[in-house]
Amino acid sequence: MNADLGLVSVVVATNRSSPYLAEALDSVVTQTYPSWELVIVDNGVPDPDALADLVAGVSRAKVVHVPPPVTVSLARNAGVEASVGDLVVFLDDDDVWHPRRLERQVSLLKDDRSAPASYCGGWHMDAAGRPFDPAWPAEPARADEMLAGRARMPHICGAMLIRREAFAEVGGFSPELSMMEDFELALRLLSRGTFACAPDELVGYRRHDGNATSTAIDNVRLRREAVDGILARHAWAADARGDSRTAQLLREHRSRERARAAHDAGLATLAALRRGRFAEAGREAAWGVTGAAGAYFGAIVGRLARKGTSRHR
Repeated sequence: MNADLGLVSVVVATNRSSPYLAEALDSVVTQTYPSWELVIVDNGVPDPDALADLVAGVSRAKVVHVPPPVTVSLARNAGVEASVGDLVVFLDDDDVWHPRRLERQVSLLKDDRSAPASYCGGWHMDAAGRPFDPAWPAEPARADEMLAGRARMPHICGAMLIRREAFAEVGGFSPELSMMEDFELALRLLSRGTFACAPDELVGYRRHDGNATSTAIDNVRLRREAVDGILARHAWAADARGDSRTAQLLREHRSRERARAAHDAGLATLAALRRGRFAEAGREAAWGVTGAAGAYFGAIVGRLARKGTSRHR
């Protein structure tokens, strides 16, 4: 690992006129860690002149254009290619950082030369920037615990600060992915070792109507299918290269994710039935029974039992 961790390359990929971008960039400018560069990747911004004007006011920043439409994975990879720092980090155009975020995580990687990346906790905020509960934690965990799903993975892509050489060794973001690409990248980085953990709340994740990770039912379905497919593919690949231990850890992770998703599908089935949305209830039931029938029916029975108990109080 490189002993001199100086410059941090901050990559911001955007394809919209985000009303939050100026605040996001300002949170980089106000970092206590002084050695950084900003690469903003224009992946089809409606008003590139306005973007150029905004970036012109930011020192050590430049705009890279990639022809749309491309996935966010390709856009971020292009940003890394246009940067030169020993460490790379990704900032969404609607999120913000605590002023000591880079200082804290760079220090961790200087202290732990074996870690391919560090990660941190953070807080949720609304469209106006007001924090709301719950915050999302970061707790130290070994690589094998994360691979098996026994410990929480980094919450979002922006929570990771990654060594450039580790990013290059695993091939960057998988270019075809536009959802759960951060989860998939983290799985590959874990093959290089355990991440260093900063439990501090250092990243502010904004919830608003334009989120790619919204909680709408269709988005929830897409995300659970993506996670299931990613874990299945990684387990197959581990088996193919003769790494039976990693394959077993990934299969364990997949079983855990299926049980969690089936539990949620049980609750979603009941909610859809109450609203008379029978097709939606059928889709949730199909996922739950196929994914983990025990968890699915357990969620339904548990919810009905709690309701029955509350009526008799």
